[in-house]
Amino acid sequence: MRIVTGNEMKKIEENCLDFGLSFHRLMENAGCAASAFLKRTFKVNARNCAIFCGKGNNGGDGFVVARKLAESDVNTIVILLDGQPAGGEALAMYRQLEGMGVPIYEFAEVKKKLGGWLEQTDLVVDAICGTGFKGRLRESHRYATALINGCTAVVVSLDLPSGVECDSGQADEGAVQADYTLAFDSLKPCHILPGALPFCGKVEQLDIGIPDEARQRVEPCCDTLTLERVFELIPHRAADSHKGTFGRVLCIAGSARYRGAATLCAAATLRCGAGIVTLASTEQVCACAATHLPEATFLPLVDNSYGSIDSLSSMGGILSGLEGAGSVAFGPGLGDDTNTIALLEYVLDHARCPVVLDADGINVLAENIHLLKRAKAPFILTPHPGEMARLCEVTIGEIQQNREGYALSFAKEHGVYLLLKGARTVIASPEGKLLRVGEPNSGLAKGGSGDVLTGMIAALIAQGLSAWDGAGCGAFLHSMAAGRTASRRSQTAMLPSEILEDLAGIFLDQGR
Repeated sequence: MRIVTGNEMKKIEENCLDFGLSFHRLMENAGCAASAFLKRTFKVNARNCAIFCGKGNNGGDGFVVARKLAESDVNTIVILLDGQPAGGEALAMYRQLEGMGVPIYEFAEVKKKLGGWLEQTDLVVDAICGTGFKGRLRESHRYATALINGCTAVVVSLDLPSGVECDSGQADEGAVQADYTLAFDSLKPCHILPGALPFCGKVEQLDIGIPDEARQRVEPCCDTLTLERVFELIPHRAADSHKGTFGRVLCIAGSARYRGAATLCAAATLRCGAGIVTLASTEQVCACAATHLPEATFLPLVDNSYGSIDSLSSMGGILSGLEGAGSVAFGPGLGDDTNTIALLEYVLDHARCPVVLDADGINVLAENIHLLKRAKAPFILTPHPGEMARLCEVTIGEIQQNREGYALSFAKEHGVYLLLKGARTVIASPEGKLLRVGEPNSGLAKGGSGDVLTGMIAALIAQGLSAWDGAGCGAFLHSMAAGRTASRRSQTAMLPSEILEDLAGIFLDQGR
């Protein structure tokens, strides 16, 4: 899946000039690809088709579609929403269409007849607004889209439905509700964002002849990572470095029932290179972890009758742990109760370093999403599909059907970094960037796998990586190490703690 913003698509098209592809050729290719899709998908011969065209490049694509359909004996009419194009490629396409004798009407002159015409129409092509649309539809466009939405014909939008913003996915209430949207070359954010999906219908991605070289010059909003890139981002360990060089991580994790979660999280921060790791938890959890992690430091806190951290008695200790921390790992095994909510509120108010939120931290946040407005530092959420469904108040099925869209929408709305775990991890940023990381591995479907990932991300951030890079590199290394673990233990028998052994092997292979 290739996703680019509107501006990125423009840059890709500009790059095509260096490969002998003019804007005129690209418009011709787009219209030809769209008309070919219509002809192979619908029985269009001798059918009636109405094409609504704006005066921009989207309208130019529509003129090409009209010409190609007319050449195939489709009864085609064109409705000009804003008159003839002012110039450029769209005007050239209009002139070609005009020379064929295809009926072309000014919207203002026929709008009272259009309702009756559309009753006899089998196919409507929406080519009114393109990727440059912002805000609200103008009055004449809204009148036209209402007619389109009210007709019984199949509605196909070119590139995106008119009235839907390309990058934000925000839609005017009168936006075209397409049955199909034909995305030229690359998907745009609106094609995956939940708010725009009801308007897009089924999205088909069409090849319009753009060479890969033209895309490679543009960094897309949706990307992947390589091992080489990961180790470019992770700092080298100088010979004269000391433990303070590689950052301090505060892990707030664990309870009587989930002592292992805290141990796994802290172990992962150490194995991933953090200089100083402090586990803040109950005396019982700290004692358990200390037998496995003599390298860690501990911040014992008062527990309550349920065996979890007593928030009221622990604020001072948490504050001391936050001082000097380069990152915080919050949530593994804390328990889903009011104490965790209070602890989260306190961290939101007082943390000045990035916070990685997982497990019970996410569970309590789902019921108190407004708390994110209080964050003073970057937050990285790492939900699995079930937790994501609770955050978004939808079903797990809906999440799985549109993982990128829900991740991107949540990250942008709440100003957080969102790492959605699954067979292929999706990471979204508040700025609208997307990253896909990892390979499917059912061996990760065990309790504790997420605790390891949380610790790894926190460790990388404490060593100087940004929240975005830390999340991406952590997820990449987690997946790669888990793949090695599965190869020697099997996906059935592998354990989350064993991932850290293979992580060490990856660092060794890279000379780190």
